[in-house]
Amino acid sequence: MLLQPEGPPVARILRALVRPEYLLRQIIRKLKIGSLEFRMGMQALYRPEYAFGVLQAIYLAKRLKLDSVSVVEFGVAGGNGLVALEKYALELGQKYSIKVEVYGFDLGSGLPSPADFKDLGYVWKRGSYKMDVESLQRKLKGAKLLLGDVADTVTAFNSSRPAPIGFISFDLDYYSSTVNAFHIFDGPDSSLLPRVFCYFDDIVSDGHQIHCDLVGELLAIKEFNERNIGVATIAAPSVMRTGTVFPAEWQQQIFVHHRFGHSDYNTYIGA
Repeated sequence: MLLQPEGPPVARILRALVRPEYLLRQIIRKLKIGSLEFRMGMQALYRPEYAFGVLQAIYLAKRLKLDSVSVVEFGVAGGNGLVALEKYALELGQKYSIKVEVYGFDLGSGLPSPADFKDLGYVWKRGSYKMDVESLQRKLKGAKLLLGDVADTVTAFNSSRPAPIGFISFDLDYYSSTVNAFHIFDGPDSSLLPRVFCYFDDIVSDGHQIHCDLVGELLAIKEFNERNIGVATIAAPSVMRTGTVFPAEWQQQIFVHHRFGHSDYNTYIGA
C-alpha cells in the first residue's frame, strides 16, 4: 500500500479519537444539539467556515442597515459545499431577518488543463470535479448556479446588480482561475460590503501539495495586493476571534478583502 504524505488513514483516525472533544463534537453534530451558532462554536458542523462566513456577512450587512446580502462559492464541483452554504444562508437569514442570496460559480465540465506551473498541475488533474448539474439543481432551494468560464460569468454577474457580497469561498484550485475570480471585486460599491470575508481552500500544504506565494491562490492574492496598494487588499487578520471553542485549520484560511475607498468603509458598526 502506498503511504500517503499525511500518514496512513488509521493514524488520522486514532489522532481524532484520542482528542477529548472528538466524541462530544460528533454527538452534538449528529443530534443537532443547540443553535447553529452553538454548533459552529463547538466545531460540530459540516464546513463550519461557511457558517462563520455567512454570520460575518449578516452581521456587517445588518450594521449597515441593509435588507439583503450575498454569499458566493467559487468552485462548486459536486455541490456539497454549495448545499451547505445555502442551508446556513436560509437558517441564519431567517433568524436575523435578512435575505441572503447564494451564488455558485463553476465551469461544470471539470478542471481545464493547467495554464502553466503556477496552476500546480502536479496537484490538480484535468477533468477532475465534473459536476452533475441536474442532480445538484434538485438539491438546491434557491441558490443560483453560474456555469461557464469564470472570466465570463464574473463579468456578467457584476452587471446583474446582486445584493452586496459579504462572504466568498475560493476553491477553484488554479492560480489562473482564481485571478479571474478576483474580478468580482471590480464591481461598484453597491455590489460589495466594505469588508468581505474570504475563505481560501487551496493554501494548506502537505506532502502532496506545497503552497507558497509564487504559485496557486497565494500568488493570486499577492499579485492582487501589489496591484491595489492603498486601494484594496486581501489580507489574513492578525488575530481572528471566530467564536469557536476548539482551534481548527480553517481559521488560518480566513482572509478579508478590504475596499478602503468604499463609501461605507468608515461607517461605524459598533454597539
